Amino acid sequence: RPQLKFDLPIDCKVGKTCWVVNLVDLEKSKKVLDYQCRKQSYDGHKGIDIRIRDLTSMNRGVFVLAPAKGVVKAIRKNEMDRDIRLPLSPNINQKECGNGIILTHGDNWETQYCHLKRASILVKKGSMVTKGQKLGLVGLSGKTEFPHLHFSVRHNGFVIDPFIGESTLRLCRTSKF
Repeated sequence: RPQLKFDLPIDCKVGKTCWVVNLVDLEKSKKVLDYQCRKQSYDGHKGIDIRIRDLTSMNRGVFVLAPAKGVVKAIRKNEMDRDIRLPLSPNINQKECGNGIILTHGDNWETQYCHLKRASILVKKGSMVTKGQKLGLVGLSGKTEFPHLHFSVRHNGFVIDPFIGESTLRLCRTSKF
């Protein structure tokens, strides 16, 4: 069965105007392991974080894009944009994603987009989206310390690393010296 293929879910140039800063944690224990056999993640991280340069870039607007055609399953759009380390930050209990969108893509595939800018979401629940369609803007809502897009992929309810797909092949071999 062919796997669903996704485009980059953000309108930026990786390594120039945005950077992948956290990957999916593939390790089931308290240890951290990403698909590159490194620790570019944190315990239990279920997606990838794509950081933009700064608040100035966020205020100018960086679009979040649909990486494949789909249907809007859920939206949250009115959470405050604020670094959670600052005093008087909003209560994010049960709203760690902040402003976000969930898309379904058929055959039990879904993608989630977190930390979008307040009031920037351009789609409605139930609407069809096309690959590359603008969904909203990167923000600083929810449990975050910097403006970025958290992008998660799930199939049949299981987290899928977008860099390796549904592969169960262990790419890393750990050895004790």
